[in-house]
Amino acid sequence: MIRQPIVCVLGHVDHGKTTLLDTIRRSGVAGKESGGITQHVSASEVPAFAIRMLAGDLLEKMKIVLTLPGLLFIDTPGHEAFVNLRKRGGSIADIAILVIDINQGMQNQTREAIGILKEYKTPFIVAATKIDAMSGWKNSNKESFSEALKLQRNDVQENLDIKIYELVGQLSDFGFSAERFDRVSDFTKQIAIVPVSARTSEGISEVLLFVSGLAQRFLEKELENSEEELTRGAILEVKDEKGLGRTLDVIIYKGSLEEGDLITFLKIDGNIAKSKVKAILKPSSEERETKFRKVEKAVAAAGVKIACDFADEALVGSSFLEYRQKNAAETELELKNEIREIEVASEDDGVIIKADALGSLEAIVKLFHAEKIPIRTASIGKVLKKDVMESGSVGKKDKLLGVIFAFHSQIDSEVRALAEFEGIKIFDEKIIYNLILNYKEWKDKLLSAERKTAFSTLTLPAKVFLMPNHCFRVSNPAVFGVQIMEGRIRKENRLMDDKGEYVGEIQGIQAEKEAVEEAKKGQEVAISMAGVTYGRQVKEKQVLYTDIHEEEIEIIEKKYLQSLTEGEKEILQEIKKLKGLISFSF
Repeated sequence: MIRQPIVCVLGHVDHGKTTLLDTIRRSGVAGKESGGITQHVSASEVPAFAIRMLAGDLLEKMKIVLTLPGLLFIDTPGHEAFVNLRKRGGSIADIAILVIDINQGMQNQTREAIGILKEYKTPFIVAATKIDAMSGWKNSNKESFSEALKLQRNDVQENLDIKIYELVGQLSDFGFSAERFDRVSDFTKQIAIVPVSARTSEGISEVLLFVSGLAQRFLEKELENSEEELTRGAILEVKDEKGLGRTLDVIIYKGSLEEGDLITFLKIDGNIAKSKVKAILKPSSEERETKFRKVEKAVAAAGVKIACDFADEALVGSSFLEYRQKNAAETELELKNEIREIEVASEDDGVIIKADALGSLEAIVKLFHAEKIPIRTASIGKVLKKDVMESGSVGKKDKLLGVIFAFHSQIDSEVRALAEFEGIKIFDEKIIYNLILNYKEWKDKLLSAERKTAFSTLTLPAKVFLMPNHCFRVSNPAVFGVQIMEGRIRKENRLMDDKGEYVGEIQGIQAEKEAVEEAKKGQEVAISMAGVTYGRQVKEKQVLYTDIHEEEIEIIEKKYLQSLTEGEKEILQEIKKLKGLISFSF
């Protein structure tokens, strides 16, 4: 048997992922009586009949004989749904649709989605959405892009080509060769870009055609399914259902599942649960009081709800496997390896990550590693008081790391209150990319505030050049012009020469004949120094450095080194060498 491929939709927020899914579902409703789209738990099944109905002419034109039973679209679009469809070594999603607004091009979440698709080695097509929003685009009332394009003016077609080739260039930066679908010469080497409008349905035919056609052509081996093989699936959600209690929303991707079967899965505490399937449920297609109807059997690929023991303890995002006595040891090892694959090499001084599901946690950990953000602990579940206290101990040593990241994780009011009392920042986010984005913004603000406060009193590393022909007074006090080569100088800063010898103290600074408190890199200012004679202690074209006390150097290195620019760090090293201090590596 060949099962239907599991299709995920990824992309940047507001680029039309949900609308595209809604349009695909709506487009197949006309064939409902003849086996049209049916609703699954967390998924929608688009049968071969509906695909033929929408893309029949194109199938004939491209000489494609559709043998797939249909497509199973995961209803929850986005990275989170994708990464939680986990299996060993990748995702159970067979193929993906990467949604990119053709008018905006690639955004931060688009790039993150591409990185995740590369990581999991998942084939994908690009749906270049919102063509209807392009200037001059005329709604054709057709579901085929090829037909819609014929009705557009030449300038609109040319503008579309420009935007598509911008996408082609952006995808090439990630190592992908791409082309508009009707110009692709080799589908094994090029990504197909399908222009589409979810609002007008133009291009929906091609999206369905290429997702099913490519899956059928290149994934046939992966789509083979036997009801006799060990049943495998992914746990997407744990939900409370009236009259059923806690249930598991799962996607089955191998084998079949029957009421009464034994399954095994990971619990939140890391132990293995063995549980009997009490009921298999699918959404009810008829109008009745109950949202779900019982089915005796579900065959891959399918999204179903399972009522079973230990459902409330299940680890979301992990796999579930059919339990067979002869395979018990193997399946237990396979499940435990899922946890081991994302175990974090714990660092004492690191951030704390909490997530709602195993797949999300894995994606976040990989993202943090890529950003070189040290992690103290990464785990599933709600944020606890213990997490706040641990984060507080880290924050005492490094405020930038004494933070908690909560992704779709519950935070009780008393935990929030404790965090606020302890001064612990919690990043509570629903989008993975925002965890990094908001952390960086917060970090920059914090460093900027710290720098402003600390640097108003500390002597900072600086290097100045005495400009030729810029002596305004020889002595009492000497006044002369300098260019700030690096760093910043302030009134009362001590200066030394390139041999580490003390020269004198800055009494005042003038910029454009106005007194100022400090001068920064690139500025040309006049400085006054008492007890100095121009031509003796200081001379034109000479280079001077701020004379920083050893205690101040220690404070800068321990607390504010990351607030210095790379140039300032280099000058600090020069100053330490001139003063005969031990070199500091960074």
